[in-house]
Amino acid sequence: MSMSGTCKSFNGLKGWGFIDSNGTDIFVHIKDCTDGKQPQQGDVLTFDTEPRQNNPEHLQAKNVTGGSAPKEGAWGAFSGPVQGTGANEGTVKAFGSKGFGFITQADGSELFVHVKDCVGSKPVPGDKVKYDIRESDTKPGEKQASNVTGGSAPLVDPNQDKGMGKGGWGPAWGGDWGKGGGWGGDSW
Repeated sequence: MSMSGTCKSFNGLKGWGFIDSNGTDIFVHIKDCTDGKQPQQGDVLTFDTEPRQNNPEHLQAKNVTGGSAPKEGAWGAFSGPVQGTGANEGTVKAFGSKGFGFITQADGSELFVHVKDCVGSKPVPGDKVKYDIRESDTKPGEKQASNVTGGSAPLVDPNQDKGMGKGGWGPAWGGDWGKGGGWGGDSW
């Protein structure tokens, strides 16, 4: 059943907010906005509801329409490369779907780059990027790129339903986090 309400708040960078429908707060997530826009405070929205997955006593809006603001943050349209202040410039030689690649530096040498060191966008082969250099996380004595800007692809693929949270980069960012994915193996 379709309902309507007024957007009480919405954080576009985080991708969520609340709708006031006759005095009841209803959670809204950007992935449930179907008209290509995001809600902003004061918008009159039309939506369906269902119990929230992580808190069934409260409602979540689905099939939301009526937002008037352009999508922002990782959820919105990619607005192009971020131009940064890195001390070095190079050309991306390779960057794969697993989140890492190599930059060819001005002297012809290659430098490792990981997606966690990219700012605002991720590189694809051929991109001219700016970056800083730091010690490698995993190979003592070696260097890797950091603060990498100028990539021409979005950091998060909008067609991929998961970001860098649960099921995302996980083990690549620090190994096995213990039994059940927690920090360590002790039960508290």
